[in-house]
Amino acid sequence: MLRSFLIFTAVLVMIGEVRSQETASEEQAEELHTVIVEGKFVSVGAQSAMKQDISVMDTPYSVANYSDAFMKAIETTNIADLYSYMTGVRRGGVTGYDLSIRGFKNTQADKSAIMVDGLPGLSGRFGSPPTFAAENVEVVKGPASVLYGQAQPGGFVNIVSKKPRENFGAIIDLRGSTYDGAGMSFGDGAGYNAGFDVTGPIGEGALLYRLVVEHTDRDTFRHGFEEASYVSPSLTWNMTERDSLRASFEYRRRKNAYDTQLVAPNKDASLIADIRTRYQEPGDRQHEEGKGGTLAYSHDFDSGLRLNAAFRSISTEDSAEGFDNVSVLADRVTLQRRARQQLNKRTYNFLDSNLSIPFDTGPIGHKLLVGVNAGVDSTDFERIQFFNGPTTGPASLPGPGRININVYDPVYGNALPLASYPSGPLNRRYTRNTSTGLYLSDLITFSERWKASVGLRYARDKQETEERKTPPLTSRETQTSNVLPTAGLMFQPTPAWTLYASYATSFVPQAAGVQDAAGRANPFDPQSGKQIEVGVKADALADRLTATLALFDIKREDTLAPIACNTGVAGTCSQQVGAERSKGLELELNYSVLENLQVVAGVAYTDAYIDESYSAPSAPLVGAQLTNSSLRTANLWVRYDVVDGPLQGLGIGVGTYYSSEIAGSLPSQNDGRVLMLPGYTVADLAIYYRLRERHNFTLKIGNLFDEHYFEGVNSTLNENGVVPGAPRNMTLSWRVNL
Repeated sequence: MLRSFLIFTAVLVMIGEVRSQETASEEQAEELHTVIVEGKFVSVGAQSAMKQDISVMDTPYSVANYSDAFMKAIETTNIADLYSYMTGVRRGGVTGYDLSIRGFKNTQADKSAIMVDGLPGLSGRFGSPPTFAAENVEVVKGPASVLYGQAQPGGFVNIVSKKPRENFGAIIDLRGSTYDGAGMSFGDGAGYNAGFDVTGPIGEGALLYRLVVEHTDRDTFRHGFEEASYVSPSLTWNMTERDSLRASFEYRRRKNAYDTQLVAPNKDASLIADIRTRYQEPGDRQHEEGKGGTLAYSHDFDSGLRLNAAFRSISTEDSAEGFDNVSVLADRVTLQRRARQQLNKRTYNFLDSNLSIPFDTGPIGHKLLVGVNAGVDSTDFERIQFFNGPTTGPASLPGPGRININVYDPVYGNALPLASYPSGPLNRRYTRNTSTGLYLSDLITFSERWKASVGLRYARDKQETEERKTPPLTSRETQTSNVLPTAGLMFQPTPAWTLYASYATSFVPQAAGVQDAAGRANPFDPQSGKQIEVGVKADALADRLTATLALFDIKREDTLAPIACNTGVAGTCSQQVGAERSKGLELELNYSVLENLQVVAGVAYTDAYIDESYSAPSAPLVGAQLTNSSLRTANLWVRYDVVDGPLQGLGIGVGTYYSSEIAGSLPSQNDGRVLMLPGYTVADLAIYYRLRERHNFTLKIGNLFDEHYFEGVNSTLNENGVVPGAPRNMTLSWRVNL
C-alpha cells in the first residue's frame, strides 16, 4: 500500500511539473488574500469540506469553522464541551467520540467521527481531545465519503492542530476549577489544568518549531477523578519558497476512575438516581496511553498547482478493571453488575496525497482536485474477565461478597476483588481494516453567478477478523468496493449570497467487533448513506455577518440495532434492522454587531427516526426516534468587551443551549417501551478581564442555574448507561502571553 501511495504521489508531482511548464509563459493569476478578522467566532474559510482553500460561500454543503477565539470565549479545555454550542451537533456522552450530528450518533468505533488535520486517528479514545492543542475546529455536516472514505452520514469534526509559526510566541495557561451544585459546595471536586505553548524560528527561519504541553488533574462530580497529560512537539522545514515539510509527534496519557454512568429502571427517567450516584467500586480504574505522529509535505508549482501529501500513524493501548452496569433486575432497585477486565490495543496508519489543479476551459474555470488515500487500522481486544452477577436467588441481592448493588443506596466494599470471581466467557478478537480510494473533485465556475461542484470516488475495503484466544479459533474476511458520487449547484446573485443544492453519499463497514445473535463475527452488509441538501449562505456587512440556512434529508441503510444473544453467546449482539432517516432544518449565524460585540447562534430541527425494518413484525421499531437525537436544539453565545473608559479590558459572555427530550433507547418486538430523557436549558456566564495586553483572566460559571439534566446515553448500554450533565461549576483561568 505504501509503495502504491509513493508511486501515485510521484505521478502527481510529474503532472504538476508538466502543468507548471505549460503555463509558465501565461500571465500570473491574480493573487488571493485571505482576510482574517481577529476574534471572529466562526471563520469564512473551512478547508475540510473540499480539501482546498475554498470559501464557505463556494461550498454546496453545510460547514462551520470555529476559531480559537470561540474556544477561548467558551472557556473550556475539552473539544467535547464545544458541541453544545455547535448547530446540529449534540453531545451524548463522556468522550469526544460520543456525539450526534444531524441525528446520527457516532461512537468510539467510528474512527472518522473526529479527524486531526483531515486524517483519522486520535491519540486517545476516551476523555476528550484538548482544545489547547487546536488552532480551530471545523464541522462538516452530511456525508463526506467522496473525499475521506469511510464516514458517517451525519458528518464529522476536524481538529486543525497548532502549527509552528515564523514569529516567536509563548503562552502559559493556568486554570482552577470546582463544583458548586447538585449538593456540592464550593471547593468540592476541585482540579487544575496547566498548559504551555511556545513557537518560533530556529536560526534564520527555514526551520520552525512548536511545543504544546498540557496536564490536567481534577476530581469529578461523580466521586471520580481524571489525570491526563498531553505533549506535542512539531517542526516545519521550509526547504524552499515552494516546499514545506512538517513533522509532529504527540503523546497522551490518561488515568481515570472507571464509570459506566447511571441506570433508568423500567426505562423511566423519573426513576434515575441522583446524578452523583456511582455504581463502580472506589478502586475501579481505566487507563490509556497513546502516541503517534504526522508527516506532511506540500509543494507549490509556478502555475498555481499545489501538491499535498500527509501520513498519520497512531498507536494506543487502554485497559479497564472494574464493575460494569448490566441491567436493573425485576425489583427495580437491584443493579446487576459485571466483573470486567479488558485490554485494548489500536493502531492507525493513514495517508492522503492530492494535487490541486486550477485551469480554464474557455470561459469556464476549474479547481480540480485529484487524490488517493489509504489506510490500515487494527484492533486487538482481549477480554480478561467477563462475569455477570446472578439475576435470581439470594445471591442476586446486594450483600457481602456479591457483585450486584442497590440502585439508590449503593454500598461499596461488599464485592470481592475482581480476581476472586470466575473469569466468565473470554475471547481475544483481532481485526484489521484496509481501505484504499481514488477520488476527484472539481469546483466549476460557469459565470460570475453560477458555480457547480462534482466529485467521484472509487473505494475498496477489506476487513479481517480473528478469534485468537478461545476455541473454536475462527477467522473471517470480507471485501467491498464502492463508487460514490457527489454533486452540487450554486447560484450567487451577489458576492454576499449563495443559494445551493447538493447530493452527497457515504459508506461505513460495520464495526469489526459486532456479532449476530448466534455469535458470528460481523456477517452484516456495510452501511450506506445518501443526502439531499438545499440552502442559502450569507457573508454580508463587510464580513461581519455570516449565516447558513440548510434543509436536509439523509437516509442511512443497513443499520444495526441491539438484539438478545442466543443461549451461550456472550457479549452484545446485533441485528440488521433496516434504514434510518433524518430530515431537518438548521440556521446558524455569526454576527459582529459592533467591533466589541459578537453573537454566535443557531437553531436546528432534526427529525431522526427508523425508516424501514427488515425484521417482521416491524412495529414498533419503524418511526421510533433514534437514540441520542432530539427534535429541537438551539444555542447562543454573546460576548461584549469594554474598549475604553475606566472599565477598559473588562468583558462579559453569556451563553445558553437548549435540547428537547432525547431518546435513550429503541423499542423492540418484545418491549415497546422507550426511555425518553427530559429536555433542558442550560445557561453559562463568563467574565473576562485583559490586563496590559498580556494577561487575560476569565471566570466562567457553567450551568449557572444548576439545571438537572441528562446529555444522552452510552451508545451500547442505552438505559443502563445514562450520562448526566455536570452541575453548576466554576473555572478561573489566567492566560499570559510571553
